[in-house]
Amino acid sequence: MLRLLAAPLIVAALSPTIAAAEVNQTPAIADFSSCAKPEWPKEALRKEQSGKVVLSFLIGVDGTVADARVVTSSGYQLLDEAAADGIRKCRFKPATVDGVPQQHWQSMQYVWTLEPKPPAPSVYLPVALTGDRDALFALSQEYGKGTPNEVDDVKRMLEALSVSTAAAEFELATRLYNGRGAPLNRAEALTWYQLSANAGYAPAQERIGAFLDYGTMGLQRDSNAAMAWYLKAAAQGDHNAENAIGVVYHNGRIGPRDYAKAAEWYQKAVTSDHTWAQANLGRLYMRGQGVERNPAEALRLLHLAADKNNHSAELDLALMYFNGLGVSVNDVTGMNLLRRAATGGNQSAQLRLANALNYGVRIPVNHGEAVAWLRQVANRGNGAGLNNLGYAYESGRGVPQNYATARGLYLQAAAKDNGNAEAALGGLYEQGRGGAVDLDKAITLYQSAIGHNNADGMTRMARLQESGQGVPQDIGAARALYERAAALNFPAAMRRLAQAYHLGELGLEADPAKAEEWRQKANERSARPPVEPFTI
Repeated sequence: MLRLLAAPLIVAALSPTIAAAEVNQTPAIADFSSCAKPEWPKEALRKEQSGKVVLSFLIGVDGTVADARVVTSSGYQLLDEAAADGIRKCRFKPATVDGVPQQHWQSMQYVWTLEPKPPAPSVYLPVALTGDRDALFALSQEYGKGTPNEVDDVKRMLEALSVSTAAAEFELATRLYNGRGAPLNRAEALTWYQLSANAGYAPAQERIGAFLDYGTMGLQRDSNAAMAWYLKAAAQGDHNAENAIGVVYHNGRIGPRDYAKAAEWYQKAVTSDHTWAQANLGRLYMRGQGVERNPAEALRLLHLAADKNNHSAELDLALMYFNGLGVSVNDVTGMNLLRRAATGGNQSAQLRLANALNYGVRIPVNHGEAVAWLRQVANRGNGAGLNNLGYAYESGRGVPQNYATARGLYLQAAAKDNGNAEAALGGLYEQGRGGAVDLDKAITLYQSAIGHNNADGMTRMARLQESGQGVPQDIGAARALYERAAALNFPAAMRRLAQAYHLGELGLEADPAKAEEWRQKANERSARPPVEPFTI
C-alpha cells in the first residue's frame, strides 16, 4: 500500500515592475492553507507516478488565480494538470502599491510523493511490553534485521539482558530514539524509556528527566518533575543526572539561581571525568559564581573538557586567553579556540565571532564572513542572531541593503522578546522602510523595547514624546527616557542631553559644563565598538 504526500513549496516571487522610486508596496501573500490539496489523478496513482512540478501563477487584484502555467514539468501530464487545476481554486491576498491591489506573478513548486505505508506493529511488541525477555530480544532482532551493525547490536542486546530487563528496554529505546539498529520511532522509544525508568534503571530515569526538563518527546516542560527523576538517577550514581541537577540550579529552573548548589553537583560528576560537568564547573571557577574565583582551576577543567571537543569549554577558554585571565593574553590562541567553538555549532561563539568580524575586534573586519556566521545562528531561531542579521540587511553591511528582509528578521527576533529588534523594527515602521509607515506599531514596539530595558527604544520613544508625534507631547517624560538611555551608555541619548544642557532645552537650565561632560561621554562610548565580543 502507498500513502500520498502532496506539498506546495514557494520557490520564488516575481515582483511587478515599479517605475516610481518611492512607493509603499506589499507583496502578495500566498497562504496555501486557504485552498484544498489537489486530488491525485487516479490513473497517475495507479501507475505510481510522482515528481515535482514548478508553476507560475498570476494572482489577480481580487486575490483569485487569473492564470497558471507549468514552468517545469513533473514528467507526467496528469500531475502537471492536477497541480495547475489545484492552484486555480486558491484565493490569495493580492500585492499592493500605495494601497492599490496589483496583479502579481508568483512561482511555486508542487511535490507529488509516494511513500510506503508504515509497517504493521510487530507480533512481538505486545508481549515484549509485558516484560517478556524472549519477546524483547526477538523484537530487537526484528527491528535490527539488515541494519549495518546487526551482529554487534545482537551482542549489545544480550549484554543488556544480562544486566536486567530494564537495561534491555533502555537499549531498545535508545535504538528507536536514534534510528540506529532499529527504525526511527520516537513515540515507541518514549514508551520503552518510561518502562525502564519505572523499573528503576538510572540511565532511563535521567533520560525521562531530560525530556521533561526541556519539554521534548511530546512531554510538557516541567523542571520540578524532571528534578525528581534526576534525583532518583543520581542516588544510584548516575553522573549525567548529577550534571543535569547542577544545570537546573545553575539556570534557576526551579527557583532562583543557586551557583553554590550547581557547583556541588558538578563536582560530583567531575569525579567521573564527565565532560559537561568539567565545562560547567570550569565556567563557575572562571566567573567566581558559587565558588571562589580560581582561574587556574578554571583553566584545568576547561582544558580537560575542550580536549574532548566540548565547544562550550572552547569558548570559555578563548575568553580567558583574550582577557589574560590566568594566562598571558594570546589573541592567536583565543581566536583559534573561538573558531573551533563556532565551527562546532556553539551559538554564543558564532555570535561573538560575527561581532568581532563586524567591528574589527582582535581580527580584521570581514562583513561577509560575519553574515555567514549570523545566518547559521539565525537559522536555528536564535533571537540575537535574527536581530543582528536583520541589522546587516537594514544597513547593507555584508549583504545588499533590503529593508523588507530586515523587517522580516526583526519581526522574528521581536517575537523572541529581543529588545534590540523591537526598537529597530519600530524604526522601520516609523520611517516606512520595507513597507508602509505605521506609527502606532512603532510606538507599541518602542514601549515593548523599553520594557526590556533597551536604550535604543527609550531614545526613539523620547524623540516622539519630545515632538508630540503620535503621542501627547511630554517633555518631562522624554527627558527621563533620555536620561535612562544615557545611563545605559547609549551615545544618541548622551548627545541629546549634551545639546539640551547647551541650549537649555528639555526643561533643563543651560549648563555648559554638563553639556561638555555628556559630549565627552558620548564621544568616548562611540570610539569603542557598540558591542564587546570578548567580555566574560
